[in-house]
Amino acid sequence: MLEKTFRNTIKRLGMLRKGDAVLAAVSGGVDSIVMLRLLGSVKDELGLKLSVCHLNHNMRGAESRRDLEFVKKTARGLGLKFIGKTLGKGSLVLKGKSLQEAAREERYAFFEAAAKKTGAGRIALGHTLDDQAETVLLRLLKGASLSGLSGIPPVRAPFIRPLIEVKREEIERYATDNGIDFVTDSTNKIPKYLRNSVRLSLIPFIEKNYNCSVKETLARTASVLAVDNAFIIEAAREAFDEVVVESRGAVAIDRPRTASLHRAVSSRVFLKALGRFDPASASDLSSAHVEAFHAVVEGRSPSASIKLPGGIVLRREYDRVIIARGTTDKRKPFEKILKVPGRTVIPGCGAFVAEVSNKRPKSIVTGVDTIYLDLDEAGDGLFLRPFIPGDRIVPFGMTGHKKVKDILIDAKAPRHTRQSIPLLLKGGDVIWVPGIKRSDLFRVTGRTVRVLKVEWVGRGG
Repeated sequence: MLEKTFRNTIKRLGMLRKGDAVLAAVSGGVDSIVMLRLLGSVKDELGLKLSVCHLNHNMRGAESRRDLEFVKKTARGLGLKFIGKTLGKGSLVLKGKSLQEAAREERYAFFEAAAKKTGAGRIALGHTLDDQAETVLLRLLKGASLSGLSGIPPVRAPFIRPLIEVKREEIERYATDNGIDFVTDSTNKIPKYLRNSVRLSLIPFIEKNYNCSVKETLARTASVLAVDNAFIIEAAREAFDEVVVESRGAVAIDRPRTASLHRAVSSRVFLKALGRFDPASASDLSSAHVEAFHAVVEGRSPSASIKLPGGIVLRREYDRVIIARGTTDKRKPFEKILKVPGRTVIPGCGAFVAEVSNKRPKSIVTGVDTIYLDLDEAGDGLFLRPFIPGDRIVPFGMTGHKKVKDILIDAKAPRHTRQSIPLLLKGGDVIWVPGIKRSDLFRVTGRTVRVLKVEWVGRGG
């Protein structure tokens, strides 16, 4: 029965093709050892190039070394290539993460490195139906999305799990009936670990009092949810191409388009965007982070922001939502006299090139990156500094003052950039908000003798 389920799973889910190179990740426990034996039973039939790997986490002393030697001996006894690795003692503690998380990361990185060495396109893992049920129940207890409740994917290239539809008791019975040796991890019996507690106490309690087939029920539920989740993911993939408007160094999302999507789709657009920027951060998200994303997209504030795991910040800039590293603007305050004539460089803001001419320009209304002034009226002492709350300007063609802050808001300048925008001033008067608005002061007229042209070049560089 077990062999039949194993073969059906491989065939139905397209796990293996003839001639595949397969790396079996073997811990030495009954699940992975039986998986290795079953892969060996179809090796010649499918023309598989089979090899074995084992990572010694070095957390259980002599028992860890025993496991490594056992797997090595088993592999060689089957005539298979073996790749093993032992981590430095205590190295996982230095990762700054939970021990389980650090161990998992090291394990999967080792699997992929070993697969590269052997040329394997598939990495077989020994997860069972019991592992699937435990995972779904654990995620349900902690709170999870549809994606989380879909459980362990049977196939996620290059990883395959050929025993994912087989119960552990069937595997143990198969090992006993066929005289297959394996080792036992003593930590699997320690109830202080949550997964162990679920396996040893919670599931047996549910089986006895509520549902004797709870493992199958949880696994079947995961399978159904995985189909629904795959459909939404595909819809999100198509939507992603429509709403992501920029992705150089950061990810920029069109807010109105995203707000018009169904939340199930926009949630995954968010996760996909974050995953492209930082996959590790995406895996650390909670439902609260996703809800916060929706609040930013759908809320009234044009400059809302939230902090995400991994030092990532999500901020809204009017009709765009930006995902980027959470570095605040660390440009140092500056105040520089404008060199006339000459080039004045503001680090991180570009340069201002000043030229003096006796010829009046054909038009004093130019692009937003250039301004013409009456130099004799302006005189010396023009300088550049960042915007300061309270700054005011007399807009060109007007007589009254207007707050620079309001001008920046009207121009949809993101809040986090406002205090780094260089302003051109004379005394306490703002002459120019580069790229946005000039003042009515020192305008060129028919009486102007010397014209000062100031051009902002390399802006934001």
